[in-house]
Amino acid sequence: MVSIAASLRSAQRVLERAGASALLMALLLCALTARGDAAEPHAATPATFQRAEGTRDWRFPRDHGQHPAYRLEWWYWTGIVRADDGRTFGYQVTFFRQGLAGADPNRRSAWAVRSLYLAHAAVSDVAARRYLHASRVGRDSLGLSGAAPDALHVWLRDWRAEPLPDDPHGVRLHLDAGDFALALTLRAGKGPVLHGTGGLDRKGPQPGQASWYYSLPRLATEGTLRSGDVEQRVSGSTWMDHEFGTSQLAPELAGWDWLALRLEDGSDLMLYRLRRRDGSAGAFSGGSLVAPDGTRRALRMTGESPARAEMLPGRAWRSAASGAVYPLEWSVALPGEDIALRIAPAFDAQEQPAAEGTPFAYWEGAVWAEGTRGGRPLRGEGYLELTGYAGELGGALR
Repeated sequence: MVSIAASLRSAQRVLERAGASALLMALLLCALTARGDAAEPHAATPATFQRAEGTRDWRFPRDHGQHPAYRLEWWYWTGIVRADDGRTFGYQVTFFRQGLAGADPNRRSAWAVRSLYLAHAAVSDVAARRYLHASRVGRDSLGLSGAAPDALHVWLRDWRAEPLPDDPHGVRLHLDAGDFALALTLRAGKGPVLHGTGGLDRKGPQPGQASWYYSLPRLATEGTLRSGDVEQRVSGSTWMDHEFGTSQLAPELAGWDWLALRLEDGSDLMLYRLRRRDGSAGAFSGGSLVAPDGTRRALRMTGESPARAEMLPGRAWRSAASGAVYPLEWSVALPGEDIALRIAPAFDAQEQPAAEGTPFAYWEGAVWAEGTRGGRPLRGEGYLELTGYAGELGGALR
């Protein structure tokens, strides 16, 4: 398990070059990667920010923007795209924001820092079984990083997600990470899906152990992808998540297992398994099944009901880099929908390793689904995220 001291040393090296506060950015990294020991005393405290509770009047594109009243926020895209020569790639782009306690929203100085930002990006070259990854850190002073208050516009230096003028839910992703680059246009076929109850997704029994959470499951995707020295035109589909809150997780949780699939019958499936220390699913584990017409059915992993979902781990893989053991094959069942699926990775080695700016390892990669619905064959593709296997969650998301 990587300690807070190691996280601080890693972040300090990055931020000495970026000109930001090493201590503050380390706290961001520990919070947003959901790893490590208890939060440091100078971390932004939940009491400073609003809690996710009650109801919300959602308005788009306004709510695609940042929500500084909440401590933590992230914009997250995962997609499967194919090149003209038939090669398949997975990709992931995530921007994280953490608000700072005590930041004066009325301060006009260009040097004022109100939020810290972290960005992760990765490309999975399926045929070559090659996983390329990169991360960046920054602050919102001098316009170095930030997010618009009322549109889907997030950036960290020259890594950018920019809104499309003719699509309120669409975005253009542009980043160059050296070993790989993405220039993709994403267009929405249907509107946002609100998870939980009206977008309030509970993560625990206490007030505020929740987040505001919505998805755009099927964004038509086209553009260019460069892997190494080879740039190709690609097209496919992308899943987008946007989530924000303050104190989200119950203390008994060790990590989470998250799955998002686009199924060939036109439906979309998102499941998350909030994992207790004994490996079992926590009481607030669940998800959503979205019909082709956009209607949503809430799913729960505990209790007996027509909305019950099962997500059980199978074959595991040990990372030579981190030593973590990740369950990469899963069995998923939705008895009320007569759905049974087997989930397998495109290839095993899709671990985001511990590195400068990313002090804790986690697994996130492209997966395939195969099974049946109502006795008929059903296939799908998507992404799986596994956290807490290279160290338990810290206190920063509590």
